[in-house]
Amino acid sequence: MTAIQTNAASLANAAALASANKGTFTSLIITKQGTEKGGVIYGDDTVCTVIVTGFRYDRLVQRSLDKAQAMTDSDLERLIAGKMGYDGRGKNAVERPVTLADARDALAELVASFGETLAGTNESTTDHVFEPLIVTDENGIAETVRGARVYRCVAGDASHVCRCRVCTGDSRAPVDGQINLSGLAIGTTILSPAVNGPAPAAKSGAKTVAKDAIRACLPISRYVSYRLDPNGSGTWLLKAGGSAVAQAASNNVTIKPVALEALAG
Repeated sequence: MTAIQTNAASLANAAALASANKGTFTSLIITKQGTEKGGVIYGDDTVCTVIVTGFRYDRLVQRSLDKAQAMTDSDLERLIAGKMGYDGRGKNAVERPVTLADARDALAELVASFGETLAGTNESTTDHVFEPLIVTDENGIAETVRGARVYRCVAGDASHVCRCRVCTGDSRAPVDGQINLSGLAIGTTILSPAVNGPAPAAKSGAKTVAKDAIRACLPISRYVSYRLDPNGSGTWLLKAGGSAVAQAASNNVTIKPVALEALAG
């Protein structure tokens, strides 16, 4: 027999995810990275979330597309009611109500994007820095861990600029070999709120505000991704199967039936 091997930086993290991969649900306690503005970190809540990784992403996109295409003007007006957006940028930005025309344009762009994803023509700007997480057991059997990807430094790629921690010197940048866990969040609770609260609201354009409102009510809004920094293994705790259910219950995570809608089909 050979030792367990992986393409990730942390063997322990990879092995834990491979084990969790066999469970129906995965629960994760993690401190979010948050957002830095003016030297202040916002939104770094510590949460307990229940994630499902065993699903087909294309079906999630298709369900979101179907729901988006079924939206009427009445639906859009309800979603944007009372919302404000901006025209222009910086000091010249002028706030105004989000209109039905903004919402229609936003909906059209979302529908087009979902269609391109399903057709395979909507290329992600980050695909080039990720590869599937592979764990090889003692018997030499390799397993691709669903819902997990490994981040790679691309310093040697002449067609891309590398934005990893080593190449940029940014302590908040991703690390070569880190694992990103992605899936559908079907239940989340905040265990410890961010000290500085959420990030200040950005002066988003009216169409962007409308798009965010529409997307928030679609199944794809439950798709999440968490960075499991190999240099900060103590900042997250992963459980699977029955242990995941127990961890979620002990932290008062409620799984609402509507959250499971994204898994149907």
